[in-house]
Amino acid sequence: MNDIKPEYSALYQQEHQDLLHQRANVTLWTVAILLPLFSILDYVAVRHYFHKFLVWRLSAALFCLFVLLLNSRDKNKQYPFIFGTTAYFVSALTISPMIVQTGGFSSFYYVGLILVLVIFAAIFPLTMPQTATLGAILFAIYAVPIFIFTPLTTSAFHDFLVNSFFFITFIIIIAVQSNAEYKARINEFNLRMREREIGKKLGFYAGKLEDDVKKRTSELKESESRYRDLYENIIDDVILVDLERKILLANPRFYKNLHLPEADQDIDFLKLVHPEDVSLVQQQLLYRLRQGENVTGCQFRLIDTDSNTIFNVECNATGIRKEGIVVGFQMLIRDISTRLKLDNELLHSLNTVQETRTATILGLAKLSEYRDVHTGKHLERIREYSLVIARELAAREEYKEYINEQYIEDLYHSSILHDIGKVSIPDEILLKQGRFTAEENEIVKQHTTYGGNILKAVDDHSLGQSFLSMAKAIAYFHHEKWDGSGYPYGLRAEEIPLAARIVALADVYDALTTVRKYRSACPHEEAMQILAQEKGRHFAPDIVDALMARNMEFDQIRQSYASEEEAVPSFTKSDCYKSRKIPPGTYCPDFPLT
Repeated sequence: MNDIKPEYSALYQQEHQDLLHQRANVTLWTVAILLPLFSILDYVAVRHYFHKFLVWRLSAALFCLFVLLLNSRDKNKQYPFIFGTTAYFVSALTISPMIVQTGGFSSFYYVGLILVLVIFAAIFPLTMPQTATLGAILFAIYAVPIFIFTPLTTSAFHDFLVNSFFFITFIIIIAVQSNAEYKARINEFNLRMREREIGKKLGFYAGKLEDDVKKRTSELKESESRYRDLYENIIDDVILVDLERKILLANPRFYKNLHLPEADQDIDFLKLVHPEDVSLVQQQLLYRLRQGENVTGCQFRLIDTDSNTIFNVECNATGIRKEGIVVGFQMLIRDISTRLKLDNELLHSLNTVQETRTATILGLAKLSEYRDVHTGKHLERIREYSLVIARELAAREEYKEYINEQYIEDLYHSSILHDIGKVSIPDEILLKQGRFTAEENEIVKQHTTYGGNILKAVDDHSLGQSFLSMAKAIAYFHHEKWDGSGYPYGLRAEEIPLAARIVALADVYDALTTVRKYRSACPHEEAMQILAQEKGRHFAPDIVDALMARNMEFDQIRQSYASEEEAVPSFTKSDCYKSRKIPPGTYCPDFPLT
């Protein structure tokens, strides 16, 4: 679109010359006014040169006024470019000796040349090559005199390089801007020519428009008749309400459903709304409609004043505008009483299924727990501990996109299956009193693989139950350690799934703070110290930080779920505590903690 069609080339050139002529006048006036005006700067900055510089400035301004006169007499507009660039060079040649007079290389008056370039490029329509050429000439006007008339020192040359950098940068920027403006002028011209062509075509079609209007009017009347039939027979209620809430028009079904006389055209819509829903309708429906919004899915209740029957309805509404101003509302009201009843029944059924599933998962997890009489409410505590850690992590920026409500719910259900693999461990080992042998310890470690395989088999036959996939990962990896010294695979750091890292910490905390067959319970504070020591070794640092941030909740959960066996006797009264054979909370890596 940047190219001018040959048939429009002459017209574009004429318009361009007209524009140059106008802009030349503006440029000359600008120079004639600004050059003397900047003598104020001379008076403030270099007062001893004020009179000399004022003479130069006034001379240049008078010359520009003379050129302005010549431009006004150029009726054929043949020389606007020459007149415009004359103002450009007069300004530059006036400022150049000022730069030499005020220090040459170190003079700040070089900024005046940049200002000349900026003003000229902003006013005068130039192409990129023209702007670049004029900028290069302007730089020469700056550089050549100061090299001739100013002594060159290292400091002065440094100042020249700095000034030149900014000077050339401005030239490049302004050249690019000139190119963009040039393309914009071409585009604007082409658009006008295109508009002219389209106007001619529109003139051709104007003759056919009147016939089309007549035809469309006839079709509109037929369509209106069809829509009236639809309006009167639609199963939903359709009403028109004015700004005072008066019902102006309604389809027959509306009057029938609410047992209202069709002749009554002065009904207040809010009188039909259930009293408890009036405020909701005013705020969520009428107020928003007055603000020009469209409203969808607004649910409230209507009352049949004749039989006091209550209808649950859903309303979609839009404003009726006249000259852009809302003058009324059109509402489509649907009775959703039956749908809500079915939704409630479905929700009740889903809740029942969810509760059944949760109970089933807990019952499945209890298979392993019931074989060990010393674990008490272990699963319930693990579930709550994991929930607390997950919610703390979810509040942190690095986990916000990863841990959502679905993830937390899956973790809540999955965490209690972490030791499901213990059903495969023989009773004589699992229920053994005292320490395990090395061989027994290796057998017990296999519960992670057994559990993961059990849940993998179930997950392979499930229909996308995400919590089973998470439960499988937890069962496999909840005994892995952050430093890679865990089992069964020796995973380290981020290789360990996040859910397994969370449950690992919850599991060890519960093991430390509850009575076990090989030791007494550890106080909450001491457990915190032990876990803090394992930060970055056994446990992920961020998981430990989350625990420390919510440690009081852990203590509350521990106390609320404490079984009778754990509560009485307390650890301070236990034989183990008194004998100090195994101090409370001792970390024993040679046999499992759960």
